[in-house]
Amino acid sequence: MPHFPRGLVALLFLLAMLALSRAARACTLWAVNGSDVAGGGSLLVKNRDYPPGHPTSFALVTPKHGHKIMAMLSTGTGQPSLVGGVNEKGLAVITAAVGSIPRAERKRRTEAGGLVYPVRPMLERFATVREVAAAKELLAGVRPIFAIVADAHEVAVLESSGQVWKIEVVPRDAFTAHANHPLLVDTPDMRQEPDAPGSVVRLRRIRELWAGLAKPVDLAAAAALALDQADGPDRSILRTGSTPDKARTVGLMAAWLPPGGGAPRVILRVIDPLDGRR
Repeated sequence: MPHFPRGLVALLFLLAMLALSRAARACTLWAVNGSDVAGGGSLLVKNRDYPPGHPTSFALVTPKHGHKIMAMLSTGTGQPSLVGGVNEKGLAVITAAVGSIPRAERKRRTEAGGLVYPVRPMLERFATVREVAAAKELLAGVRPIFAIVADAHEVAVLESSGQVWKIEVVPRDAFTAHANHPLLVDTPDMRQEPDAPGSVVRLRRIRELWAGLAKPVDLAAAAALALDQADGPDRSILRTGSTPDKARTVGLMAAWLPPGGGAPRVILRVIDPLDGRR
């Protein structure tokens, strides 16, 4: 069974304590598997964006029942939320907010329906994308969310409005990306607001950056795309925020899920949105 070597765990926690330069709750996600991945398997990356006051942290979560998780956490007021992670079986989940549904409505649907954030239950219970896709009861109870789910062999995209959901396995060798507007679920309950211009720009840009990379791509090169600032402080992949209250990039999680049962390799970054020190 794949496991996280002690040396790797120590390195991950060291990386998580490093601060990078400065960079509405939002994220950019991207993933690929197959021949474009150096060494095979799958790559996936999450840039986490949020206004100041909800920093990123990382922890090795060991549930009483279920798989161990290297977790990306949103912290601040209230209980930390798992917004991404990789488990000991080599399954990874990364998420982004549904910008096409107002935040108050997302909260109302979640509370009224008893809906759940999907990262922890998926990573505790499952080892493969196919297992996640077959978990109809869990998927029907997911709060409004966008997610990319990956193992060493497959990548899938999940969209849920809290009322309608769809999960789609990405064709092998295909690159996929997601920001904060819907791509799969085209229903009125999902499209309550127009696609945010910044979300559209970030999605277009990450696709451009991927297309320009020499293939095959390794973990470091995939993660380096997260540093792009070509579209200004509020619409770039790496957002710095044009005013103190604007969303900016506050963390990164990137993972390589190698074929053959190898242990996942992970890059973690904590970004201090108000400091600017590396």
